Amino acid sequence: MKIIVFIITALIQAAGATFGFFVLLLGLNGYNETDATPSLVFYIALASLNALGLGAASAYTAKRLAENPSLGKFGALAIAIISFAILGIFILFAGWVAALFLAETIRTWK
Repeated sequence: MKIIVFIITALIQAAGATFGFFVLLLGLNGYNETDATPSLVFYIALASLNALGLGAASAYTAKRLAENPSLGKFGALAIAIISFAILGIFILFAGWVAALFLAETIRTWK
């Protein structure tokens, strides 16, 4: 069960990160390559750590929730995946905004 929860959560995070990456590319339109590269590297690193970290956290949470007899395995799985998917999307959005801010800061310092 833990591996399934990890994979599903990581795939949801990867899909959200891919969408956010392409939107970030649109947002960085007009920036120099030297200005935009640190932002892209930052977002890719954040997205990778986000998928792995939240996948592991959701697997651990699902395991702990499954010990509760009133929820059962399916309820624990659903709660863990949905809650960590929503949390991950918020983290990715904050990272997206931070990446744009980073590119703008680098451009103005030159």
